[in-house]
Amino acid sequence: MSTPESGTPESGAPERGRGRRPRLVRTRRGRLIGGVCSGLADHFGVDPILFRIAFVGLAIFSGIGIVLYLAILLLVPEEGARRAPIYLLCSSWRIVLGVVVVLVAGGIALHAAGNAGNAGHRGAWGFGSGLVSLALLGAAAALVWSRLRRPYTEQGRASADRRLLRRLALATAVVAWALLLAVAGAWLAGIDGRLAAWAVVALGALLVLSAFTGGVRWLVLPAVAFVLAVAVVAAAHVDLHGGMGERTYRPQRLSEVRDTYRLGAGRLEIDLRDIAFPPGDTQLHVRLGVGELVVLVPRGVCVATSAQIGGGYVGALEQRSGGLDVDWAERPSPPPHTPRLVLDGNVGLGALLVADHPIERAWRGWGGWGGWGASHYHPATFGTNEACLPAAGASR
Repeated sequence: MSTPESGTPESGAPERGRGRRPRLVRTRRGRLIGGVCSGLADHFGVDPILFRIAFVGLAIFSGIGIVLYLAILLLVPEEGARRAPIYLLCSSWRIVLGVVVVLVAGGIALHAAGNAGNAGHRGAWGFGSGLVSLALLGAAAALVWSRLRRPYTEQGRASADRRLLRRLALATAVVAWALLLAVAGAWLAGIDGRLAAWAVVALGALLVLSAFTGGVRWLVLPAVAFVLAVAVVAAAHVDLHGGMGERTYRPQRLSEVRDTYRLGAGRLEIDLRDIAFPPGDTQLHVRLGVGELVVLVPRGVCVATSAQIGGGYVGALEQRSGGLDVDWAERPSPPPHTPRLVLDGNVGLGALLVADHPIERAWRGWGGWGGWGASHYHPATFGTNEACLPAAGASR
């Protein structure tokens, strides 16, 4: 009976050359999610906390950490496995197609969210493409989850990787469809509150029925998202009639000024600085569901502003206020023969800003809200109501 020579690997063990690192695998011991950081640490002989800090930092500051983690999770096999999780499905072209759909959908959604409100009606287009991409992402995740439900191993039990991917796919699908239902609930409540109330009742009845019949529990999160969106929009009295996007109006003559300007969601700017207002009162009504409403006024006109804000901020020249359910008014009396603009503003969620010069925009599209920093709270940020100064005072 012969014995193996020194340095000869045993049968079934992977061959390792002199000075050659072992194959990179995701370890089972010390793993928190998928064994990525623990596998990298074991491969390079360092503490796994270093890789965890690196992935978290990359995820926070650039988002690339999430992409790298998912790539390693899909392309690197688990300890003891022969193949990486990317081979769990039988048809390779379906895997490639699914990955491409998910990546393209996610990229379009992020790009649309970040650049939707930059100009004109691109906001509505970007928002719509973001919703379509989110729907594709949810559908692809649901398809992956359904394909991974059946056991893969010969023992009849799914591997740890398979269970992890199945849970991630289910979570992605549920979150994507919850966001879609939240948007649908907000839109429905902003268009027809009565129909939204009936939809909430029907959804509640469906959940009660599914509880008695053993229905799927993952419906709870999308249902809660829908109900919360309806409740917030209804409580703030948001009116989404009038479309969405970014609109700017610059009338040149008084005859071109409308009685009412309206927008459902986005940024609405009305520039009246070129208008020669006659002595006396001129009425103007402005309505916005969600976003930022800006009215630019001439400096020689006394401005009387009343605002109803469901939740947000109002800044009218030297005056400002904010909070929830804001009902604010400033009614100064102008001197004789002085034109006065009587502005009636209504914003569901967002801001009403009245200024005598262009101001820094806080609405940056559907991907971000710049907010109103400390500079916006300075008394001279939006201008002064000098045309009203000779009056006896202002009533609040």
